[in-house]
Amino acid sequence: MNATERERVLAQIINQHIEASAKPSYQSYLKTKLYGYEKINRYFNGRDVLELGSDESGTSSVLVRWSENLTIVDKQDKFFRQIETDAALSAATFIQANWEDYRPERRFSDIIMTDSLEHVVDPVPLLKTVSTWLAEDGRIHIIVPNAQSVHRLLGVQMGMLASPYELNANDLSSGHLRVYDMQSLSRDLNNAGLAMEVFEGIQFKPLTDSQLAEFSNAFHRAMNALSVHFNEYCAEIYACCYKN
Repeated sequence: MNATERERVLAQIINQHIEASAKPSYQSYLKTKLYGYEKINRYFNGRDVLELGSDESGTSSVLVRWSENLTIVDKQDKFFRQIETDAALSAATFIQANWEDYRPERRFSDIIMTDSLEHVVDPVPLLKTVSTWLAEDGRIHIIVPNAQSVHRLLGVQMGMLASPYELNANDLSSGHLRVYDMQSLSRDLNNAGLAMEVFEGIQFKPLTDSQLAEFSNAFHRAMNALSVHFNEYCAEIYACCYKN
């Protein structure tokens, strides 16, 4: 499957999840997912793929179609509920385990860590371990929320957050342990011995997901198109990494 075909599959599946959701804030969240995976698509190999965590937002359904072989590792069994609505996922291999305890039997062309690192107690040791699972030309695709996102900075100015690094209610309910910015993520990646092929922002986001839900798809797209000018202040950060 080439990049154009992958983008078509991505849009189809994420839009299905958007249409199936009655929660406007979640619909906005899924649009940010879409923009993040559009970036991954540009640097995706697609042979043997490992997804660390399956969050029911449609990413596993996307990856199983993008990949020749997909393995999913998650400490919680959220995967089999997804097979009930997407039979294609039966082609994936699911392993219930902590990421730190997983020992793969193969090397991977792509390792997907989207919305993962902010949940990890010690990210650098995990990243060092994960890097040993890469094939020679393999890439780790990382996406994390950004503390310096404009909507978090605005929250500080309005007294809703004491600091952009403070864990808000959504962070806590999602099990986040930290909020990265570009400097702290870059430091962890460098300390893990990873080199960055791409390091950039995803979606310029001046408002919360609930507030953005009131705006059109064209507005969301326009905000994402501005990301190139405001990488440090986007909603999320994308890093495409390889072994140094």
